[in-house]
Amino acid sequence: MSLNVCTDQLAMTLAAPGQLVSVSFLAREPGLSMLHEEAKNYGANRGLAEEVFLQKPDLVVTGTYSLHNTTALLRRLSFAVEEFSFVQTLDTIPDEVRRMGALLGQEDKARAIADGFAKELADIERRQCDRRPTAVAYEQNGVALGSETLADSVITAAGFDNLAADLGVVGMSPFPVEQIVARRPDVIITRDPAGAPTLGAEIPRHPAISALPDTRVGAFVPEGSWSCGAPAVMEAVRALVRLREEIAPCPEPGAPR
Repeated sequence: MSLNVCTDQLAMTLAAPGQLVSVSFLAREPGLSMLHEEAKNYGANRGLAEEVFLQKPDLVVTGTYSLHNTTALLRRLSFAVEEFSFVQTLDTIPDEVRRMGALLGQEDKARAIADGFAKELADIERRQCDRRPTAVAYEQNGVALGSETLADSVITAAGFDNLAADLGVVGMSPFPVEQIVARRPDVIITRDPAGAPTLGAEIPRHPAISALPDTRVGAFVPEGSWSCGAPAVMEAVRALVRLREEIAPCPEPGAPR
């Protein structure tokens, strides 16, 4: 069983048919899970020890940010529990894939996925140049994603400079609209509004931001693609690479910079 939306992504990617009995209910949320459709093929849990006790799985995988009381109780009940920390950088993903593969007895499949991920990331890095437009991931309530986030790792790998990180933002932090307007980033990455409209969701669409003449604003990464450190995050990298190549293409080899 997987009790965490991020271990859900790894487990669904690697598990053999019949091997995974349950994923967290959040795995079905498009905004959090690239594999939300696949998640419908599994039972859903809310990370409760009672649910695990009824299923009696051989292994429980979860995240260090999940319910700690559940993890401690399951271990006292002699369940095998493996926690994943999900340090939020692209470089850690191949090792996390290999670790999940070893736990599930899917080493060969995990190795192929991890090696392919690392190779593609290295290929993208080799294509970078000194033309680095600025971007900022700006979410509802005016929160920006700075350094030490997966979003920052994706933005940087795609060939952008993360405005929030450059201004000292660490993790997720409020970021004034005035800073956005004053700095005029080339790209503002927002989320498509979901559910009932809220005032917080309107902050990234402030009229002062919309009026910036040369700034592109939009949900440029696929929904749910950079919520977790899993192979699907490469979809976010690819999307931003395409955007960066469109607005600031690198010169052809031998051409003047």
